[in-house]
Amino acid sequence: MLKYLVLLIAFFTSCTPIKSTSKDEKHQTELTLHKVQASIDDLRHDLNCFQTDLQIVDGKMKKQEKTFDGVKQEQIAQYQAKIDALGEKLKSLEAKIASFEKKQESSFSDIKVLSQHATETSASLTQYKSTINELEKNSIAQAQRLEEVKKLKQTLEAIASSLKVDGAAFISYKVKAGDSLEKIAKAHKTNVDYLKKINNLDQDLIVVGQELKVPRI
Repeated sequence: MLKYLVLLIAFFTSCTPIKSTSKDEKHQTELTLHKVQASIDDLRHDLNCFQTDLQIVDGKMKKQEKTFDGVKQEQIAQYQAKIDALGEKLKSLEAKIASFEKKQESSFSDIKVLSQHATETSASLTQYKSTINELEKNSIAQAQRLEEVKKLKQTLEAIASSLKVDGAAFISYKVKAGDSLEKIAKAHKTNVDYLKKINNLDQDLIVVGQELKVPRI
């Protein structure tokens, strides 16, 4: 500020005429001081205006900083909320994965148990099948034995029938329409094979009027 004042005084002094009276010099000095004072006032006004503008700018900058900070905090809060939401989703997903893994382990365990049961069942079925086959073989063998016993019984019955003590073991029978060896054998309590044997027959064919020898009842 003093630098500008000295420059102004020097400027106005240099512009003063060389030849002047003391009254004129005084008047000139007053004018110069007046101009200097006016210049100082203008400078002060400009300085005040500059300071005011600076304060306004500073206020706007602070306001913008506050606004920026608010936006920044809001953005940070939003991002934090998204991060927290993603974290919760991640935890939920991890829990689901853990639950799925447990179920998978349980399923594998169940499959293993079922596989063991299936193996045991297969072995049991194989044993049952073998036992059933043995029973079937035994049943077939028993059926064959029963058939042999039945035939032997019929033979023995025929022999016993032929060995009656009255001396007349056989009688004559004439074949009628509708007769067959089986029907005749049943009627006389014997069997077809025995009838064929005592009548020397090679086949079961008989004809109406044919004379057959049959056991006496």
